Amino acid sequence: MTVVVDDHSSIVERTFDTGEVRLNYAEGPANGPPLVLLHGLGRRWQVFLPVIPALSLRWHIFAVDLRGHGKSSRVARGYHGPEYSEDIARFLGKCVSAPAVLFGHSLGGMLGMWVASHHPELVRALILGDNLIVARHLRNPMYTALFSGLRDLARKGGSVEQVADGIGKIVLPIPGADESVTIRELPGNDEAYLLSWARCVQQADPGTYDMTLDGSSLQGWDGEAVLRGIACPTLLLQASQELGGLMSDADVALATRLLPHHTHVKFRNLGHALFIQQPEPVLRAVTNFLESL
Repeated sequence: MTVVVDDHSSIVERTFDTGEVRLNYAEGPANGPPLVLLHGLGRRWQVFLPVIPALSLRWHIFAVDLRGHGKSSRVARGYHGPEYSEDIARFLGKCVSAPAVLFGHSLGGMLGMWVASHHPELVRALILGDNLIVARHLRNPMYTALFSGLRDLARKGGSVEQVADGIGKIVLPIPGADESVTIRELPGNDEAYLLSWARCVQQADPGTYDMTLDGSSLQGWDGEAVLRGIACPTLLLQASQELGGLMSDADVALATRLLPHHTHVKFRNLGHALFIQQPEPVLRAVTNFLESL
């Protein structure tokens, strides 16, 4: 299947069998070195569409649906960090012809870290989009409410319009206040965005949310040890914690101390979604980093 992104680039969807799962992925024209895009929990490769046209001009884009997401296959209770990561390592080894830049958002950033640490020969550079570095059980009430609501919608199913309406009605507690807000009331969550999000939720295995909520997906994660294994240039993209960002100042301090080649950009006016809702500032930081390689 060919997806036309804009007048200058087209993306072809393909399938890769890891031996354990079938990964759906999108590939752009070979306009430069490989750049592999890894989405977050409950999403799919299409969340990178806001930045793919610009990045495709000088890079060979690969965008992967993680196991249990998008059109990739599902595995019962098979959503541990190392399992996701080894899928990506096998993909890089078989489908990508040279060491790649990995750009991971949220869960995808953690997977990128793992691959760069355990398979350094496969990774040229790393871009971390507001992911956890030191694993913390999901005690944030906002994310517990969010992932519980999304899991329930994924289980229930329905039309894309029904799922979008359900996402908009999820109630989130406001950090540091005795108030709550629905997702629809938050800036940036217009009808088009909710419909796009709903298409992701429709294709997500509810088990991916379950294992995040019960902490089992992050079992055994040692962020400090993973950081110590990363030698490649790394860009840290940090969202505002007041707006739901996951990468903490402590995460950044640890990464800054342990990574030999790092750049840090903090977006004080962007929440965790980063480029999904506001691509321009993120694209500027990413492009500057890529040009420096």
